[in-house]
Amino acid sequence: MASSNPIIRVLTLANQTLFVTGFEGLAPGECLIPAGTRILPGEKTYADVARLDLTPAEPRQIGVYLGLTRASRDFTCFMRTDGKSPQLLFGLYQGDGAAPGPLDDQYGYAKPFTDGLREDIWQYQLSKMPPFPAAHARLQPLVEGAAFAGDVFQLKYQLPKLVMGAIVRGSDGSFASSVLGWGGRDCLEPDARTLVPLGSITKAFTGHLLARMVVKGQARFTTQVSQNPAIRLIDLVTHTSGLPREVSPNIGLEAPEPELLPSVLFPPGTGALYSNVGFNALSRAMVEQCNPSGAASFYELLNQEVLAPLQLGHTSYNAPPWKVGCTDDRTQNLFGGYQPDGKPWPMANGNGQPTHDSTPRGASGLYSTPGDLLRWLQWHLEAGGTDTETRLLNHATYVQRDGLHPVLGLDESGHMDAMGLGWVVMMPRGDRPFILQKAGATSGVFNYLAFSPVRGVGFFMSIDRFDVGAATEMPQMINDLIASAAPR
Repeated sequence: MASSNPIIRVLTLANQTLFVTGFEGLAPGECLIPAGTRILPGEKTYADVARLDLTPAEPRQIGVYLGLTRASRDFTCFMRTDGKSPQLLFGLYQGDGAAPGPLDDQYGYAKPFTDGLREDIWQYQLSKMPPFPAAHARLQPLVEGAAFAGDVFQLKYQLPKLVMGAIVRGSDGSFASSVLGWGGRDCLEPDARTLVPLGSITKAFTGHLLARMVVKGQARFTTQVSQNPAIRLIDLVTHTSGLPREVSPNIGLEAPEPELLPSVLFPPGTGALYSNVGFNALSRAMVEQCNPSGAASFYELLNQEVLAPLQLGHTSYNAPPWKVGCTDDRTQNLFGGYQPDGKPWPMANGNGQPTHDSTPRGASGLYSTPGDLLRWLQWHLEAGGTDTETRLLNHATYVQRDGLHPVLGLDESGHMDAMGLGWVVMMPRGDRPFILQKAGATSGVFNYLAFSPVRGVGFFMSIDRFDVGAATEMPQMINDLIASAAPR
């Protein structure tokens, strides 16, 4: 029978300082030490990190995360109890709250025992350092730098929530990633499973789908749009169609009859103008003109070709709970968005219409989690692996800035040198490597995602308040982190 108040104890005998870097499944009153506490090696320098309250005797799953730096998660003290007996497992961190891969007994183990004071102890012992893949060593300094940059950013802007994710490719082809979260006063700290509205990062998923369909022979970049044959799919995906940024109402996919596109502002292919209209027209064209499988909606097609094959099971157009009755997201594991004055983003506009439109479309509307975004970034950073042809098309540049007139709305997150399939392309400059990037904003949430495919490093960042200053600084900070991690 498990004690109703066992102590979770961590002990390291390896010649390595550990840090307690996070908790899961623990009430605040159960934690005996704060995240960030250092555990020195030695039999007598153990740390009692929590005292559990197992009354009433209900099933629980708990995780205590340990890192080699104050910001990384490298080991998991995992425990599950049915109220009668505990299952303890000490292993390498897996992310997403999953049970860790167990360590070989020579490296570490977990065991329950009763000490001389008749206290029930659940002890997790690191006996010696296990071998880590090359990516792990590369990730450590990057996460340390990102944690410091995030601390400064949060102190400066006092955001309700901030989350960052980083992933690197090692010289041996391995990958390592980490999610860092900051929560403001009374706000739940975001993690790998926090639901985030992506806004216009949806466009990069739309470009991924187009590349996939071209590889399969179901679409061509030069396919003409039925509503305006002067516009090709490549014009839509590179923002060079000449279509305006917005129209009202939005061009969706559910209209009973095909809608006429608005007039172009310049001949397609001669200029670049950021266009939500163009990406909604692109998603509609792919469903109506390039869809031999008969997918009923853009989301069904996207899920079939991109999301499901990459196991991005938390990425969809489904509205989260805060859109259907929750007026404050502070205690919810999601980004609900806040106005500049700190009030929650309204669920309806002045006309009483919902601020969330769940119509699957190519310009915006997807929700995802840091865990899914890291998996997606890993696919982008793979040197081989699955669907290499799609990746090659997805990372290519198709339109150079030189010769385009005008160029509008494409430089907010860094100078656009060329356009890819939804990606803004930044050519190498100074210490900064080649970068593909995309920003997105919606309903009080700003996001930025960028990666260097050649250098094998990627980042994303999301903030939970409409703050133009923070949104402007965020891309520069991430671009600088990529440059520091992958200098030319």
